[in-house]
Amino acid sequence: MSRSLVLQTTFFTLLAMVAFAANAIVCRWALDGGWIDPVSFTSLRLGSAAAMLFLVMLWVNKAQQAQSPQKLQHTVPSRGSWKAAFILFVYAITFSYGYVAISTANGALILSAVVQLTMIGYALRQGDKLHGLEWLGVALALIGLLYLVYPKLSTPSWWGLVMVVISAYTWALYSLNGRTSRNPLTDTAYNFYRTLPMIALASLLSLLFIEFVHLSVFGVTLAVFSGAVTTGLGYILWYKALPQISSSLASATQLLVPLLAAFGAAWLIAEPITLRFMLAAALMMGGLSLVLLGRHQFRKR
Repeated sequence: MSRSLVLQTTFFTLLAMVAFAANAIVCRWALDGGWIDPVSFTSLRLGSAAAMLFLVMLWVNKAQQAQSPQKLQHTVPSRGSWKAAFILFVYAITFSYGYVAISTANGALILSAVVQLTMIGYALRQGDKLHGLEWLGVALALIGLLYLVYPKLSTPSWWGLVMVVISAYTWALYSLNGRTSRNPLTDTAYNFYRTLPMIALASLLSLLFIEFVHLSVFGVTLAVFSGAVTTGLGYILWYKALPQISSSLASATQLLVPLLAAFGAAWLIAEPITLRFMLAAALMMGGLSLVLLGRHQFRKR
């Protein structure tokens, strides 16, 4: 890789991590402040992300067609799937409900750890074997997770914990489902588009079963920003950087998200960074780093 490509990839990767951390901050800011209800936030987030992804996808396709029209004509269309769209919707709705009750730092840390542990579990199920350093890392990550949630969360809510764990698990499933994608941008755009009927159904159910639907100008602005910028553009930047980095490095960079979210939330919405969070983060992120280091060393051998 040339120096300019290395710098570009590093820049895109860091921007994507900042965007993913900002998602947690913006979601918590909007919901904990009571600026908007979770269903409306999710609906606006997914809808605005779909619009942004489609605009970028059309622009990219137009540019590619102008450069090599024959190549584009022979490209097999890639339009995601309803299964992936449903997983994406479950991730987004549980993400919103989780951040009603759990602080930004704790939510991002739990989300990141559960995603990575789910990936490790999937690898074991596929026949991969963990070695000594990797098992030590998994043990440390689990101890850190247990330490964080026991005996209580900073904002006590087992319901919030369950929502964040489901959100993390479904995001891991979505990521695993997308590994075979030939065109991640197009697939993701269509997956977001396919969530629109689910958004409509969720909004209808919220009118029937929820006491109130709350919308404010600031809440709507935060939801649209979360969808169009930190979700839509964040995914585009990530998919731009991803082909240039190894899977181990991709996993390792995502460990930055909880720390970025914690410090961002402390700066923007005055959430305290607790000693429990810092100790849990050291155990969980350190443990997962050992897993990545062990896998890298084993593959080199």
